[in-house]
Amino acid sequence: MRSLAAIGAAQLKVIGLNPQGFGRASESRVPGKPTFRGMDYQLTGMGEKVTTIEAVTHPHVIGGMDAVGWIIRLHESQVPAPFIRLGPNYLGEMMGLVVIRNLSIDEDRLHPFTGIGRRVDLSAELIHVGGL
Repeated sequence: MRSLAAIGAAQLKVIGLNPQGFGRASESRVPGKPTFRGMDYQLTGMGEKVTTIEAVTHPHVIGGMDAVGWIIRLHESQVPAPFIRLGPNYLGEMMGLVVIRNLSIDEDRLHPFTGIGRRVDLSAELIHVGGL
């Protein structure tokens, strides 16, 4: 079974913690200063690069809580981890080193025996701290 993405040891797969969507945001810093001839812009470099991941699992049917646990540990330890995403022709693309800045986990319809939600939604905001 192939992983669609990986954050450190957390594997996001079709069966398991399944990624539902990826979002990207970045900024280019270009401050402007008014002059007599118009505006004078200065290119001062790139700002933050952020990737957002939305994922879902049904742990009692397809597992995935191991990946949720790895993501929680990476978030709490603030350790930079490699972010790899499946690209064209089934080649993994190294997206760089990331730290999980924001993490949200929602559980719905708790199972009566395990106390874990029958559906677990995860949203993680990754801040890129280094490229490779």
